[in-house]
Amino acid sequence: MGAKPCTPKAPVVAEDAEKYSELEGALRQLETELVERIRLEGELHHVNRALELQFTNSCAELAAVNEELRREKHSRAEEQKEISVLRENLFRQKKAFDVVSQELDSFSYSVSHDLRAPLRHMIGFSGVLLEDFRDSLDATAQSYLDCIVRSGLKMEGLIEALLKLSRVTRQELRLASVDLSELARACAASLQESAPERRAVISIADQLSVRADAELLKAAMDNLLQNAWKYTSKKETATIELGHKQEGDARIFFLRDNGAGFDMRFADRLFGPFQKMHREGEFEGMGIGLATVQRIIHRHGGRIWADAAVDAGATFFFTLSD
Repeated sequence: MGAKPCTPKAPVVAEDAEKYSELEGALRQLETELVERIRLEGELHHVNRALELQFTNSCAELAAVNEELRREKHSRAEEQKEISVLRENLFRQKKAFDVVSQELDSFSYSVSHDLRAPLRHMIGFSGVLLEDFRDSLDATAQSYLDCIVRSGLKMEGLIEALLKLSRVTRQELRLASVDLSELARACAASLQESAPERRAVISIADQLSVRADAELLKAAMDNLLQNAWKYTSKKETATIELGHKQEGDARIFFLRDNGAGFDMRFADRLFGPFQKMHREGEFEGMGIGLATVQRIIHRHGGRIWADAAVDAGATFFFTLSD
């Protein structure tokens, strides 16, 4: 018998075609993934380049900022040195000023004290001449002696005022809680008792509590209120007000009156010793009260100033610490 021809089986061919199709699909998928990977690598390269550029720029900016900070730190160090030098100079100047001020006060006290004895002798002996030898002196000689006595008494008053002003500067501060309202009311009551015929409305705010030297603050309030009382003496009804207001962190006290006032063009003379803002003889006084007040306020670390107009009253403002 002859051999039969070999023919492929149909299921095997179909199986190979299926495998080939799967392989072809896998290759296409691989190709797609490869393209996507290449694309992603390209994008990643661009991102890396952008990050590198951004990093380079940031480093440059950081270096510039650091350099600016270094310069600013150096500048501040130089400024701090200058401030330290200025503070040291200011401290030395203040110390020198305090020494000079103390010497001037001591000199003023010594001179004033030493002048009193010879001045009293002059007044005393002039008075004796007038009393014991008046009948032997003509009218001109008597008028001369009268003038000597009056001038001597005035000078004695000025010396006493200087001594009081000197004591204000030399007196040691004893700080405590002080009721400014109570001090002012006591002074106002004394003033009204001294001239009960006068019509006056004195208004004093309540509970003006401060930390100060009670004795010195009383002297300051006495002088301020006496000043207001004096310069309202020609008013039909005097009005005097003590109050306070707040401006930021500063507590400002004020004493206002409706008296004679003064011309603000001459305000720089206001707190000088023996300075008067009105004609001689128009109002009594030595011209030492406001100078005393200013020294007391300054000793408490405060300041004092005024606002006024002629015949329209005056207002004195002051603080007790800056």
